[in-house]
Amino acid sequence: MRNRRFQPGDTIKLKPGILGNAHPIGTGRILSCLPEEKGLSRYRVRFENETFERSIGQDDIDLTASSLSTQAGTAEGKPGSSWVNAHTIRTGPTAATAVRSNFAGKRQR
Repeated sequence: MRNRRFQPGDTIKLKPGILGNAHPIGTGRILSCLPEEKGLSRYRVRFENETFERSIGQDDIDLTASSLSTQAGTAEGKPGSSWVNAHTIRTGPTAATAVRSNFAGKRQR
């Protein structure tokens, strides 16, 4: 496995001529990391002035014209952050009891 050079939130620019006439104008923002394909890292990217996302290989990115983010991780409520709030997940016997009591209350009505 290769090390990923980019993370969600990084701004990238493609090498010239990679996509031919479909070459996007401007920079793109990495939205997420995709599974590797044939040993190459892949990213989900949205470019300026486009309403869709592209799957881009790391070897198609111009490393000198692209910038890495300064974020060490993702923060709550920012683009690229997880939709899961770990502080609201209940586990153990108290979670099961809460589910059972909610279900029992609905059956009695």
